[in-house]
Amino acid sequence: MARIKDNYVTAGLSGKIGKLVFKTNKKGLTYISLPPDRRNVISTKGQNKLRNNFAKAVAYAKSVLKDPMKAEKYQAGDNKSLYVTALKDYLNQHKAARKKAARLIINDNFVLKHHLSVRQIKALRDMQKRGRISNSEYQHLNHVSKPTATRDLQDLVKKAILIPSGIRGAGSFYEIMGSED
Repeated sequence: MARIKDNYVTAGLSGKIGKLVFKTNKKGLTYISLPPDRRNVISTKGQNKLRNNFAKAVAYAKSVLKDPMKAEKYQAGDNKSLYVTALKDYLNQHKAARKKAARLIINDNFVLKHHLSVRQIKALRDMQKRGRISNSEYQHLNHVSKPTATRDLQDLVKKAILIPSGIRGAGSFYEIMGSED
């Protein structure tokens, strides 16, 4: 890391220009370096899970920006941007949905009462851990096509077990009925 001396152009500079990283310490000295090499870093499952959840929140926030109907919901008058408000809302809803889903008891009586398939049971058990499920997550979990996943999820909605998020397209998901705490 190189230290820059007496240069009024870079004095107090902090950030990135091209591939160079500029840092200023507490004494006001500016240092220049290359970014750290992260090619050999292996993320943990927890880090990947958080990264994926945040990516879904970003997709949801972008869909809110594109859709004026969704954007109306977030025009509450506070000074935060629409994007940040939608992002925060998605992440907070996810926490509440996970708590509600964890309370769902899937036993033999529940399965027989609602005539659930093995795929639907598997999805509900997954929702107990994660709080919500999207169509694509259902497809990957059960190794089924998009139409099959849609039919199964819509069947759970008709049986009043799941409720759709109200979002269409990117960022849409299903939650356990009544998880809007």
